Amino acid sequence: MIEAENASFTYQSAPSPALQDVTLTVQPGECVVLCGRSGCGKTTFTHLLNGLSPEFYPGTLTGRCTAAGLAAGEAAIEAYVPQVGSVFQNPKTQYFNVDTTAELAFPCENAGMEPQAIRRRVDEVVEQFRLGPLMDRSVFKLSGGEKQRVAFAAACMLGPRLLVLDEPTSNLDAAAIAQLHDMIAVMKQQGVTVVLAEHRLA
Repeated sequence: MIEAENASFTYQSAPSPALQDVTLTVQPGECVVLCGRSGCGKTTFTHLLNGLSPEFYPGTLTGRCTAAGLAAGEAAIEAYVPQVGSVFQNPKTQYFNVDTTAELAFPCENAGMEPQAIRRRVDEVVEQFRLGPLMDRSVFKLSGGEKQRVAFAAACMLGPRLLVLDEPTSNLDAAAIAQLHDMIAVMKQQGVTVVLAEHRLA
């Protein structure tokens, strides 16, 4: 599912690489934790996995990094959308709508699905993750944990083969972390590959 071979990445105008000589293989269905102190390159590596680097975050990539068959620096960023779901540290950075139900529907609308199929998929994901009480609400009135649960569900709407989570628990309390854990477990049981970047192993 993921293959990196001597992958190094230097951001534009940066004096030194943010990521250096990473070589690894991740098999389909594996759950892998990237753990290390802040600034060690975890986020940079996740950006190679979801196509944000080097297209959105420009820089120089040497070596090779592929995720779900897509090569960083070669595949178009839109090719990653149906294959790789991403959840970031701050869910506010990935919302496109102010209404929770519309937020779940957005990936499907963006992919050109028919309205009836979109409604059916929203219902499936809401039931799968027990999000009923969070639907048809303003995202501005959700707690941090609730926002992260909706962001996670939105990342799963198109049935990705790979989930990339960049420190998704950093702003959550223990109860919200437990709920997110359960959502990750559901996807792992379905055979989805999960890469989780965290600086706190617990």
